[in-house]
Amino acid sequence: MDTEHMLKNDIGRCLKLIVSGNDAAVNDGWLMLQNLRDNREFGQLIDCEDTLRDILRSHVHNVSEVPKILAWMSMYIVEKRFFNVNPISNDVAVLLRNTDIGDMSRLTELLNTLADNRVYLPRSANHTKLCEAIVTSLSSFQMPLEPKKILDFYDNTTKIQHFLKILCSNTKNGERDILMFTCLQTLYNIISDTNRKQEPGPGLAAILQLVESSVIPQAVDWILSQSQSDHQLVQALKVLCNWLPQWREDQLSVWIMEFIRGLEKQHKYSILLELTESSIDIVMLMCKVLLIPIIRQNASNIIFYILKRQSSLSVVQNIVRKIPALIKDLMKEDSDSSKECIQNLVDIMKVYSKRFSTCIPACGSTENYPYPVLPRMQVVRELYREPVWIDETKEFEPIVEPERPLSGKVGLSNLGNTCYMNSVLQALLMTRQFCQEVLNYRPLNDVGKTPLLERLQSLFALLLYSKRICLAPTEVLRASRPTYFLPGQQQDSSEFLCHLLDVLHEQEKSANTNCGGNDNAATAKCKIEKQEDNVTLPIETKDVIQRYIKRWTTEEDLTEGEELGQRLSDSHSDSTDSGIQSVGGEETGTYTSLVHKVLGGECQITYQCAQCDTSSRNTDKFRDLQLCFPEEIQENQDVSVQDLINYYLTPEKLTGENKYRCDKCTKLCDAQRIITILQAPAHLVLTLKHFRYDFDTRLRTKLRHKVTYNDTIRLPVSAIPCTAAETYHLYAAVVHSGYSMDYGHYFTYACDSKQNWYKFNDSFVTQTTFEDFKSLKPPDTPYILFYEKSGVQDGIYEDDKPELSTLSKRIQELIANDTTDYIEELRRRATASQRSQLPTRSLRQHNNSDDDNPPPSSCRGAIDVPANRFLY
Repeated sequence: MDTEHMLKNDIGRCLKLIVSGNDAAVNDGWLMLQNLRDNREFGQLIDCEDTLRDILRSHVHNVSEVPKILAWMSMYIVEKRFFNVNPISNDVAVLLRNTDIGDMSRLTELLNTLADNRVYLPRSANHTKLCEAIVTSLSSFQMPLEPKKILDFYDNTTKIQHFLKILCSNTKNGERDILMFTCLQTLYNIISDTNRKQEPGPGLAAILQLVESSVIPQAVDWILSQSQSDHQLVQALKVLCNWLPQWREDQLSVWIMEFIRGLEKQHKYSILLELTESSIDIVMLMCKVLLIPIIRQNASNIIFYILKRQSSLSVVQNIVRKIPALIKDLMKEDSDSSKECIQNLVDIMKVYSKRFSTCIPACGSTENYPYPVLPRMQVVRELYREPVWIDETKEFEPIVEPERPLSGKVGLSNLGNTCYMNSVLQALLMTRQFCQEVLNYRPLNDVGKTPLLERLQSLFALLLYSKRICLAPTEVLRASRPTYFLPGQQQDSSEFLCHLLDVLHEQEKSANTNCGGNDNAATAKCKIEKQEDNVTLPIETKDVIQRYIKRWTTEEDLTEGEELGQRLSDSHSDSTDSGIQSVGGEETGTYTSLVHKVLGGECQITYQCAQCDTSSRNTDKFRDLQLCFPEEIQENQDVSVQDLINYYLTPEKLTGENKYRCDKCTKLCDAQRIITILQAPAHLVLTLKHFRYDFDTRLRTKLRHKVTYNDTIRLPVSAIPCTAAETYHLYAAVVHSGYSMDYGHYFTYACDSKQNWYKFNDSFVTQTTFEDFKSLKPPDTPYILFYEKSGVQDGIYEDDKPELSTLSKRIQELIANDTTDYIEELRRRATASQRSQLPTRSLRQHNNSDDDNPPPSSCRGAIDVPANRFLY
C-alpha cells in the first residue's frame, strides 16, 4: 500500500471519530488530524475527495463538526474545470436528507462554509439535489416562541435565502432556471402534502422571496396546472395562509393573492370555499394578522379580500361575532394603519348586513352606534356588487329544480325504452377498474379512431363530475346500438352489453393495429360506425361483417323463428353453445384490450368421444358466463348462483340429438363436454337465463325460480399442479322487472368502494341497501350479476373516482364547459321563473314513466327529450 493511500485511510479514521464520537473522541480526532498534517509526507496529498464523500454519506452524529471538516478539507479537493456530473454538493444533499440538523443555525453555518470554499460549488456543476435538500431541511424548522429566538429564526432564513440566491446567480443561465424550478417544485410538494403529520415551518416562505414579483403570476399558473389533486391545492393554500401571522416579508401575501386569483380564474370556487369553511380558522387568522402592525401592513389586503368574498352564512356569523372586540383592540393602538383597518372592518360589516339582511343585524342607530367611524356607502355598494365564492348551482337549483337526491349520483334519461342501455352503463360505471381505464384511455397512435370509447369516456366523466341530476346518453346510444335494435322498442340488456363490449374491443384493437387500407374487416366496421340508427345494411355488407367481426352469440332478433328458439332453449346440452361469451377474437401480440383486461378470462373446452376415448381441446377467451337453470330444478325449488356455477362446470353428456361429431370416428358419437376455467377474470359477469322459448307464442317466457343471489361466490380455476378457487364479491346487478323478457323494465343495483348501495332507475338514483336487493321478488329478477375478484384492486382503484385534475385536458374542459352551461341554464330559468312566478320544468329530470319508483312493467313509449337538455 503506497504512502498516499495510507494517509487517506488515516484521515478517514480521524474524520469518522469526529462525526460520530463523543466529545473526547472529537478532540482526539482533530488532534490526530493535526499530527498527520505535521507529517512531511502529508504535503504529497493531491485529492481527498473520495474520503470526504464517504464521511458525508455515513451516519453523522455531530453535525456541528461538518462545517469545520469542509473548511479543513477544502485545500485537499481538486476543483473540476469541466462539467461535473456528480459534485460534492450531491453528498452534502445526502447528509441533509439523512441527518437531523436540529438547529437552523447549523444549516446556515454549513451553507456559509460551502459558499466560502468555491471548490464545493463549481459553476460547471448541477446543484439541484443540494437545493432540494436545503428546501426540505428548511421545512422542518418551526417558528420559536421566545423573542430572541424569533429574531435568530428570521436572520437564519435570510442567510439561507441569500445562499440560494447566490447559488442561482453564479450558475450558468440554463442551470439557473433549473435551480429556481427545483426550489419551487420542492416547496410545493412539501406544502401540498396532505399526509404530512406536522405543518411545514414558515421559514420556507424565504424560498418565495427568491422569485421576482413580475414572475409570480406565471409561477402560480404553472403550479395550478401541475397540481394532481384539489385536496393538494387546499392544503397548499392553507399552509401559506397559516404562515401569514408568522412572516414579516411582503412576498408571501403576493403569492397568496395570486394563488387565490388563479383559482378564481379557473372557477375553482370549491377549493376556496373549503379553505375558509373547514381548512383554516378565518376568525383566528383575521385577529392574528390585523393585531400585529408589522404583519398587518403586508397581509391585511389578503384578509379583507377573503372577508369580502364570503357567502357562507355560518362563516360570516363567526366573523361578525368577533369584529366588535377586534375593533376595540385596534382602537387602543391609535395608528394610521389601525384606523384604516377599523374602517375596512366597518365597511365589511355593512356589506354583510346587506348580503344577509335577515340574519345579520344592522350596526344600530346613530345614537348608540358602537364604532368610531361610519361605513363608506360608496365603498359598501362597490363591495356588495363584487362576486362572492359560491357554488352557483346551490344558488339557482332551489328555484328551478326539484329537491336534489341524497345519493349524489347522476342518472340517465330514458330516451324511449332505453332502460336496457342505462342499466348496463351504470353497472359498468360502478365497475371501478373499467371506469378508470376508460377515463384514462389514450390511443397508442393518432391513426386509429375509437368513437364509442371516446363517447363512453365523455359520458363516464360527466356521470362522475357533472352537477346535473341526470344526463341524456344520446351519443353513446348512437355509437353502440346494434342495427337490428329498432329505435323506441325494448331490447335485451345482456345482448346490448355483449354488443357494447364487442364494439369497444374491436375498435380499440383496430386503432392499435397497423392495418392496410384494403382490410375488409376494417372497411366493414367503418360502415357500421357511419350508418344511421334506422338504416338497414345491405345483405353483402352483413356477410362481410359476419365473416370478419365475431358477433355475440346470445339472444338474437326474435323475428328469426324456430331456429332462434332452438338456440335460446334452456337446454344445457346444446353442443354448439358453451354459454361463454368470447371477447371478439384473439388478442394480437402483447397488447391486451381494455375489455379483456377488466372482464376477460380464459377457458378450455374439452370434447371426449365415448367410443374412441379421443379428446379434442380448444382454448378461448371469455368475458361473461351464461348460466342456465337445470331442467330437473323446479321453479319452486331454491337454487343459488353458486349452484348454477357448479352446474355450468359439471361435465355434460352429449347424447341423442346433441351427439358430438368425432373426427377420428368420422361420425356422430356419444361424448362428454368439459368446461374448465384456466384464467379467472378480474371481474366476473354472470347472465342468468331466466327464460325459455315458447314456440306457441314465439316469445321468451320468464322463469320464476327462487334464486339466492350470493354476495360471495367461488370460481374453480385449473392451475398447475392443482385446481384452486377464486373468491368473488357481488357489487352490481342489472334487474329485469316484468313477466316476459321481451317487455318490462331494467334498473340496476350497485355499491361503491365503501359498500354504500344505490339503485339506478334511469334518471332517478336513490340510496338503498344490499338487503333491499336480496329481498327482490318476481317479477323483479336480477338478470346480469357483476362480481369482483378478491384482492384485484390492490389499492389501485380504491377511490370511486379519480381526481379530475389527473385526467386529460379534454375531459377537464368538458366538465368545466358543462358546469358553465348548466349554471347559465339555471340562471336563465331562475330569471324566467321569478318573472312569471310559474312552476318550471326540471332541466335535468325527464318526464318518463321509467323514472317512477317502483318502475312500471313496460318501458314502451315515445321518445321525449326536452330541447334544453344536455345531451351526451
